[in-house]
Amino acid sequence: MNRCQESELLDRDGVPDAQAARAYQDLTRIHRYLGDTRLIVGALRRDPLPVRRVLDVGCGHGGVLADVRKQLGVEVVGVDVKSPGVRHGSIPIIQADATRDPLPMADVAFSMYLGHHLSDDGLVALIRNVGRSCRRFILLDLVRHRLPLALFRLFVAPLASPIVAIDGRISIRRSYTGSELECLVGKALAGSASRSRHSIAPLWIRQVADISYAQD
Repeated sequence: MNRCQESELLDRDGVPDAQAARAYQDLTRIHRYLGDTRLIVGALRRDPLPVRRVLDVGCGHGGVLADVRKQLGVEVVGVDVKSPGVRHGSIPIIQADATRDPLPMADVAFSMYLGHHLSDDGLVALIRNVGRSCRRFILLDLVRHRLPLALFRLFVAPLASPIVAIDGRISIRRSYTGSELECLVGKALAGSASRSRHSIAPLWIRQVADISYAQD
């Protein structure tokens, strides 16, 4: 399956605020049900160093970040390329391009389903940019594979809003394979002492690059 270049509906202009808010609520629930949020919370809890501030890169309306703050009691901040029409409670969200703009300082950053929105060069730039403000980056994304695409169509799309049902299929087809993501992370960290651990979940439902940046 070749990588799709079609843009997702939520990336386009003109989506009404109410429909976008419903879609982001659905995405927050999907992250909970699929275990994405639990994975991030568990990784933060197991961090060998104190985690006082967490950055969500590509946070949307901040739903996942609200869950992280509730479960861990840490300070949180989000960054998204679009200014949210509706935000989740009191979550602070900064509008910025995370591939090039200065990012808020934090102990650990994470992103969910952001990497596939970027080109190869954009993903490399994102990884390098996050390292300027955080010591660790947990990059969680989908895997381009026929099995998760079929599972999404059967079990998730029928229960989701129309936007999420359409965007989910596009997202999987836009995603990187495991070897592609590993290669791009390696390119981003080349020449430094930074390191990364890559893993793929059963049924190819997600992949994670857990990056620890070399400290000065």
